[in-house]
Amino acid sequence: MEQHQPMRRVIRMFPDYGRDYPLWENSTPTWDVGYTTTPADYGLSEELGAELGAWQAFWEEHANSSEEWDTDDNLRAWLRRGEALARRVQTEVSEFADVQIEFGPRPRRL
Repeated sequence: MEQHQPMRRVIRMFPDYGRDYPLWENSTPTWDVGYTTTPADYGLSEELGAELGAWQAFWEEHANSSEEWDTDDNLRAWLRRGEALARRVQTEVSEFADVQIEFGPRPRRL
């Protein structure tokens, strides 16, 4: 059976323990991408992929959960960096996908 890519994909961005990258995508009946994704799945630049990995690693090092951080400064820096990275991902995938931020105070699409 041939898979047909959805008109606009939605890349979800949030961290989770044990992951290398904070990228996710829900499969559809005609587009099975799994659930966890990587920068290569979207053709992201190597530089952006490395920065996404570092952002994920920073979260694992400094957050006890999505809501508990070792310091408020680390949380603020991580949120700012995540917003900037999400905008860069959106720029690189603008032809075929939207980025949905699911970290921080409220989920939203860019």
